[in-house]
Amino acid sequence: MKSTVMKYSNSFMTVIMLAIFVVLVGLASGYPPGARFMPFVIGIPAIVLGLLQLVLDARERRRRETEASDTRSELEKVEEKVARMAGRRVDFQISHEFMQGVGPKFSPEEMVRRETVLWGYFVGFIAGIMVFGFWAAIPVFLVAFLRFQAKSSWLFALGLGMGASLLMYFGFARGLGVVLHTGFITDYVLDLLG
Repeated sequence: MKSTVMKYSNSFMTVIMLAIFVVLVGLASGYPPGARFMPFVIGIPAIVLGLLQLVLDARERRRRETEASDTRSELEKVEEKVARMAGRRVDFQISHEFMQGVGPKFSPEEMVRRETVLWGYFVGFIAGIMVFGFWAAIPVFLVAFLRFQAKSSWLFALGLGMGASLLMYFGFARGLGVVLHTGFITDYVLDLLG
């Protein structure tokens, strides 16, 4: 049961995201033309990408199943691939013991932990947009993700957060004239201030 859950966990998340975008595009189709433009611009490509991700997940599962039945070492598999590309057998002078354990292999618990963290970022990002709006949520999300997940430097994370804010302002607000959601708390505070 647990291996089946792990096997389909990526597809499960993709199906949830796909359902969210299908519902949002469906709701937006009832809006006036000016109001449905942005949900369509975001939702339709997200639906296409979600369907593509499901296909890629299915191919990856099939590839893993065939690899699970292959008992050769990683070095032997690489030698075969290189021989196919070179058109002749190539023998590497590398110890098989050296190649054991190459590449990160995560336990099922670590994979679940990583997916939980990513879900937390996603839900936090959506909540940040709803509560504080795009102008605050996007730079805060980018800086937090880059600094704590990608382990980037503070300078890089803050620079990218500032760059994204400027790109969003000049691209959407000024260039396209799109009014982005400002957030419920932000609206409330601005109303109080007059």
